[in-house]
Amino acid sequence: MSDEPKRFSKASTLEKAAVMVDLLAEKKAVDIVALDLAEENALCEAVIIAGSTSARHGQGLAETLLLAARERNFEYLHMEGHALARWILLDFNDVVVHILQSESRELFRLEEMWPKAGVLAEAGRRPGPDNGVCPA
Repeated sequence: MSDEPKRFSKASTLEKAAVMVDLLAEKKAVDIVALDLAEENALCEAVIIAGSTSARHGQGLAETLLLAARERNFEYLHMEGHALARWILLDFNDVVVHILQSESRELFRLEEMWPKAGVLAEAGRRPGPDNGVCPA
């Protein structure tokens, strides 16, 4: 066994998702939802979907998450879509974050890809049948 420090944080998927949802809410992301995919998907354990109000807002949200990941030593693998910011994808290994402008969010409806996924966290959404979120 090596005495070297761990390269990445030992934070659980739930802890990482909670940090990211809180940061997105603090920076005024719209309709944030974190889904538990541990039983649904081999690619990641959780997915966070958040809306942005403009390209610059989406870029700022992504940059906030990258800075937080660096500060907390969360593993970060890749980002796509930052330049146009219609749909930004950030891969934090066990947590994948999608930041979409409203037109893209309405078009792709990512939440519907995982209908059996449990909700880990959400912010800025009203429970009810009109938005697909069940009341707790």
